[in-house]
Amino acid sequence: MSKFSEDIARYRSVGLHGRHLWLNPAIWAIAVYRLGNWLYAAKPFFLIRIPLKIVFFFAYLFCEVVMEMSLDPQATIGGGLYIGHSGGVHINPEAIIGRNCDIAHHVTIGASAMGRKGAPVLGDRVYVGTGATVIGKIKIGSGAKIAANTLVLSNIPEGATVMGVPGRIVMRAPKAVASPAKPIAETTDAK
Repeated sequence: MSKFSEDIARYRSVGLHGRHLWLNPAIWAIAVYRLGNWLYAAKPFFLIRIPLKIVFFFAYLFCEVVMEMSLDPQATIGGGLYIGHSGGVHINPEAIIGRNCDIAHHVTIGASAMGRKGAPVLGDRVYVGTGATVIGKIKIGSGAKIAANTLVLSNIPEGATVMGVPGRIVMRAPKAVASPAKPIAETTDAK
């Protein structure tokens, strides 16, 4: 449940508090995912697991049918997940999503068609814009940004911005500028 507290902290950091926080449908969808993920991963004692699986089943069905959000409990999602708006979010059971990722509405993170197996792996702090589709056994580097309505079919390096159908890199992360090392003789002579 520590990951759920990280999710709540992310929502609080953007200004949602009190009633607005707890009535947010995305929070409820994330809570249902965290419960289901815990049930499948921890496998608690069956007297606890059976009633909780029944509650989870109906809560998951509600999220999927009414809120149109399918966060599969077998997916691996790091803490600090932020879903900006509810509706149309579908995450494949094999998908892996890093920490502090932002996902907009109408996003699909899933397996490719045509018999190819595997689902995407998203790094930390990845932003996925409205209507984006990320499919196939690909890796999205940490800090990458995927623009709205983008179809991502190939690997994306860290910090890159991707746009278009199919997605193309429109901006790369700036190169880190290393400061020149000072010779040891200069630093000892200055004293």
